[in-house]
Parts: sequence; structure tokens; C-alpha cells
Amino acid sequence: MITSFTPRSNIITVTDQVRRATIRWWLWFACLIGITTLMGLSMARSGPNPALFGWFGYIAGVTLIFYHPRYGVYLIMGLGMAADSALVYWYPFIKNFSSGESLLFLSNAIIFSPLESFLVLTYVSWLGRAIVQRKLKSFYTGLLFWPTLLFIAFITFGLVYGLGRGGNVNIGLWESRAIYYLPLMLILTSNLIETRRQVSILLWLVMIAIFINGFVGSWFVATVLKFDLSTVDRIAGHPSSVHANTFFIMVIGSWMFRASYARRLILPVMMPFVLLSFFANQRRAAFVTLAIALVFIFAVLYWHNRKAFFLIAPVAAVVGTLYIGAFWNSSGVIGMPARAIKSVVAEDASSERDQSSNLYRILENINIFFTIRMSPLTGVGFGQKFHIIAPMADISFFDWWEYIPHNSILWIWIKTGIGGFLALLFMVGLSIIKGFRVLARMPGGDLSAIALTAVLYIIMHFIFAYVDMAWEPQSMIYVGMSMGLINSLERIVAQPVEAPPKRWPWQPDPLPVPGLRPL
Repeated sequence: MITSFTPRSNIITVTDQVRRATIRWWLWFACLIGITTLMGLSMARSGPNPALFGWFGYIAGVTLIFYHPRYGVYLIMGLGMAADSALVYWYPFIKNFSSGESLLFLSNAIIFSPLESFLVLTYVSWLGRAIVQRKLKSFYTGLLFWPTLLFIAFITFGLVYGLGRGGNVNIGLWESRAIYYLPLMLILTSNLIETRRQVSILLWLVMIAIFINGFVGSWFVATVLKFDLSTVDRIAGHPSSVHANTFFIMVIGSWMFRASYARRLILPVMMPFVLLSFFANQRRAAFVTLAIALVFIFAVLYWHNRKAFFLIAPVAAVVGTLYIGAFWNSSGVIGMPARAIKSVVAEDASSERDQSSNLYRILENINIFFTIRMSPLTGVGFGQKFHIIAPMADISFFDWWEYIPHNSILWIWIKTGIGGFLALLFMVGLSIIKGFRVLARMPGGDLSAIALTAVLYIIMHFIFAYVDMAWEPQSMIYVGMSMGLINSLERIVAQPVEAPPKRWPWQPDPLPVPGLRPL
């Protein structure tokens, strides 16, 4: 018997898909026209106002996030890394809507930032899509998710414990808020960056943002300082120099692993601006961490290409030794890296400024260790001062000098106890181990350069954190993104990729796109 078949009503035909796509396109177009009209009317009534362009960009960003949550990751990293608040005081992305100098100032009562709003909206867009499309089960955790969750659980404990004991609520929240960006970015990067092309775009945006920061710094050096760096001891925030280090590593990695021509040619053209700003910022820790990163790069080169290693490494060692010897006592700009190494290995022979800085950190560490001995298990909690038994130089211009020491690693122990400190070491150590495993399995090219940059940034950041304040918003989104890439790169590269089509019929068949290397 033949049974007639009646099509189910929930089957979506091609015609339905086309109609829905058309409706969706017209809705986005109407939204854009509406935003443009409102901005135009506002400018016509109140005259030219730079804030209107800022709000137009903000609303456009929100629109992109809801168009696809992956754009939220792009925007957070690109806009978040693009400017230093010391160089561009009005730049609004990492400042609160309550900051009077911000281009997007709204009200003193709105104490969150565009960065935080983009983080929340990206999660809303992503999870909303997942619920509608029934894809919540596809949530990817990876190796680093649970160690990071354990670490953030101890951060939460430190916040609750410190405030519960009468700690300063405002300071406690400000101390800990940026740390929560790290797991949020790890999760977003691990789940929303899904292809090789998306990984490449994300790192391009980060490098362009660092270049913009370098360009602004170079402009300041040329127009304000007239290239006289002796008049300042820095031009930007301390972590920006470590971020610049990753630009240099990407340049080196692009040539080491024969990345795309675009990376090998464009990045070196951009590098002089980043380099000038890097030197002008005069951060000893950045020079030292870059030197350590170069040691790791030579170790990777030895593993990857021993012939190149034996050609380059001896020459680099001789040139480096001669440079340090020649500029050991130099006071000029070119001698800054040598003086940075000198201040670490020969503190007594370093400059008066460096000796003063070193002395402050020594006294501060005495107070840190005393505080740890007083509360080794639980710490004092966020919003609580650390104990001061060794008087330090007056830096009361920094409002939180009694709450946040320079040693950002032991600071975690002070605030969260031994559990938080061990969780931090476990998270960082596992990220580095996983990072070098990922690097070993990458097929070369852009992906290997990106993996190298991600793992070395984590190393540099936490070495820097041992001597300076490092739990600030830009570094946290960068660390979270780097850990997210390390967490998911193997999964991304394991996905099969179609071979590129032949341009001409007589060309030989293209080789398959290389996948993961065996360990």
C-alpha cells in the first residue's frame, strides 16, 4: 500500500530562507538609517560635538555584536588595546561612563565602562543565539577552563571575605573587577573564534591596536618632547610596553615560521613607531621580559630550524654581549636595554632613580611577607590594607598605595590566601605548558607565529607582574584572549580545510592545507 506523504510545516524551504534573509537585511538597514538620522538631528540642533561620533561608534559596535557575537570579541580586543589613557586621556573604551574626561561621559552614577558593556552584550548575543538555535551543548571548555574557574573562585572568596570583614567596598570592587575580564575573555575566545581566518583577523586587530598606541606615543615624542626623552621617565602606562613586546615577537615569529607575506611585510613597516614609543616609555621590566622572551625564541628556533639557529644565535650572542658592554654606563636612549639589565644584575651600580625604585620594592616586599605571615591561609581580602612595618617612600599621590603593592603575584596571596596563590600558579603554569604543546603542533605560517606570541605574552606578563601592578583592564583582556587561543587552537587547526582552487586550468593540483603536527 502506498501512503501519501504530507510535508511537515516546520520544514524550512530555500524560499523561506531567502525571505528571512531579506527581512533581516532590511531590518539592519533600517536600524542604520535610524541611527544616522538621530545623530544628524542631534548635530543639527547642538552643533558639532566629538561625543556624537563616539556614541555613533558605540551604537554601531552594539549593532555588530548582535549581528554576530564574534564581532564582540573583535571589538573588545581592537578597541580595548588601541589607546593608553595616559596618552589619550579622553579615550572612552576602558573608562567608566562616569569619568568626566571620557568622550562617552554620561553620569557620575554610571560606574561601568564601554568595555564591560561590550563584554555583557557579547555574552547576551552569544547565549541568546545558542538558546534559540539549541546549541548550548556545544559550549567548549578545553584544558584551561577549570583551572581558570578555580582561580576566579578564590578571587571571589577574597572579595567576599575582605568586604565581609568591613573592607572598603569601593576599593575592593575596583581592585578585583578587572581580574574577572580574564575568564570572560578566555570563554569568549575559546567558543566564538572558530576558524583559522578568524584567529588571523583577531591577531591583526590586536597588532593594529598596538601600532595605533605606538603611533600616538611617537607623535607625542615628536611634537611635545621634541625627541628629548630626558625630560620624562615615561609617557604611557607601564603594561603598554609589555604589550609592545608582543608586536616585536609577532614580527620575529612571522619571519621564523614563514607567515603570510602581509604579516612579513606590513608589520616591519609599522614597527618603528611602536619601537620609538617603547623606548620613550622607559620601562625596565619591559626590556628584561623582552630579553627573556628572546631566549625562548632562540630555544624554539633550535627546535624548529637548527641550521638557522646555528647561523643566527652565535652572531646574536656576540652582538648582544658587545652591546651590553658598550652601553653598560650609557645614559642615552640607545643604552636603555643595557641599563635595564644592569639594574637587575648589578643593583649597586645602577642609576639613583633605579636604586630608589629597587629600595621601595624591597621595603614593600618586607611588608608583603609580614602580611602573608599574619594571614597565610585566607589573606586579608580585597578592600583591606596590607600591613606596613617598614616605612616606604611617600607615594600618596597613588590613592591605593596601601592596598595594591607592585608585586602583583604575591598580591594575590595577600588578597585571597594560599589557595588563590596556588590556583594562580597552577593556571599560569598549565597555560604555558599547554601553549608550548600547541606551538609544537601548529603547521607553521601565521598559526605558529600567533601561538608563539600568545604563549610568550603570558610568560612576559606574569614576569612583569612580579615587579609591577599588572591586573589592569587592557592586560586582563589580552591575557584572557591569549589563554583562549592556546585553549582552542588545536581544535581549530584539527578541522579539515578545503584546498584552495586552481587559478588556471594548467596549474598542478594545490597541496592540501597542513593540519596538526604529531608530537
